[in-house]
Amino acid sequence: MNRLREMFAGMRARDVAFMGGYALYLVFGYMSFESPTVLTSLGQTGAHVESLFLVAVVAARLVVYLVMMAVARRASNRSSSLTAIVVCAGVAATGFVVTRMAFQFAGFVPFEALVPWLVFGGMFFGAGDALINLLWARYCGTFDLRHVYLFVLLSNVASLVVYFLVTLLPAAAMLPVGAVLFFASAWFCKKCLDARAPIAEEYSAPVFKGALSALWRPMLGTAILSFMSGLMLQVSVRQDIPLATFQQTALVTQAVVIVALLLPALFVKSRPSLGSVYKVALPLSAAGFLLLPLIWNGGGGLANACAQLGTLVASIILWCMLANVVHDTKLPAALLFSCSLVCTNAARMAGTLLGLFNADSFGRGNLELTAVALVAVYLVAMVSMFLFKDRKLQGSDEDDGKVAMPTAERQGDALADRCALLARAHGLTPRESEILVHLGQGRTARAVSEKLVVSENTVKYHIKSIYQKLDVHSRDEVIDLIEHSE
Repeated sequence: MNRLREMFAGMRARDVAFMGGYALYLVFGYMSFESPTVLTSLGQTGAHVESLFLVAVVAARLVVYLVMMAVARRASNRSSSLTAIVVCAGVAATGFVVTRMAFQFAGFVPFEALVPWLVFGGMFFGAGDALINLLWARYCGTFDLRHVYLFVLLSNVASLVVYFLVTLLPAAAMLPVGAVLFFASAWFCKKCLDARAPIAEEYSAPVFKGALSALWRPMLGTAILSFMSGLMLQVSVRQDIPLATFQQTALVTQAVVIVALLLPALFVKSRPSLGSVYKVALPLSAAGFLLLPLIWNGGGGLANACAQLGTLVASIILWCMLANVVHDTKLPAALLFSCSLVCTNAARMAGTLLGLFNADSFGRGNLELTAVALVAVYLVAMVSMFLFKDRKLQGSDEDDGKVAMPTAERQGDALADRCALLARAHGLTPRESEILVHLGQGRTARAVSEKLVVSENTVKYHIKSIYQKLDVHSRDEVIDLIEHSE
């Protein structure tokens, strides 16, 4: 219990309660995008319609994330949370209305005539999902790594409980329930952003460049796993697996993996390293593709569940890393998260399209399916070797639970040497020299105060002194000065 209280120490009681809001958003995602649960209100739609709906969803997400990448540098988080939630809810409401209309006319017009409307509705579903996802990202960016990890995992546990209850409802209720979950989550998100004011975001080109250099390996690794999960889902939905069985398999496997990731964080003194968690994700994805030619659709879609679990675990870790960088650097959450989500959604789209046009040619034990499985395992092996070249993902004891901060000079010793040189040349005090290293890594005054366990005002006083002695006026100028010091 002491360990549990320690883990929650950095969160207010209302932050813990707000996990329920994020859990509702996750349930909406399970129903709409990870399984055809929402479309069961329409009856038997067929795998082709489900695939087109998913393609429309992912395409809309990509458009929103690309737009946010273009505007986030200038807009930052100046828009009020109320405005953002209203826009998000309006877009999603359009998707629900269009899809509901298609359901209403299903008994009166040929089903083929409804497909364009379902695709159109899917586009608004995807856009609304992307917008609220970025709002939750902004909220998560107010936590440090340790607490955002706990927040996300506990939210996932709660979401599985709610999703299980949803699966007990009649098919006709799925679309209305999905709408209720989405708008309830949006309301919670508004309360979250108001209760825990997001950090004042600011765009910094050197810090943003450093963030990408620190995160591009896990971004690429997660994108590759997303590609394979998109392909696997298309192969699976074309097989004769009852939806209830599909849902039960996903619930059980996800519950086991999420609890396995959560327990060490709650009861073990040393936090699990990011590398250790990735070591869970990669074998799961490989196992899914190895099982595919062997058991096909046996085990209630176990092969697909394993592949999806690998992507889920990698996505959770990447999300936590992104939130931690936003927390420490004050970069716009919409910008940094959009960059990552463009990569993963584009990869998922590619896998979905490949599966959409080729899944019908796969059969149990045939050569094509075996070749896909072997290529997938090879890709997982390459991802593993590629990711673990990155020191922060090697799982070493001294780096447990930490994310290397973005910096123009990745080698810590070289950065320290350059800062020491500047400190001696400009007469910085020992404490100012220490803070200079953190500034060179892109950290904000708030993040430095947490690292050094001193007040933020004290850090700001030292930063002001550093600026005066170095004759600079901003963090960007400090980073540039460190880069060019010899």
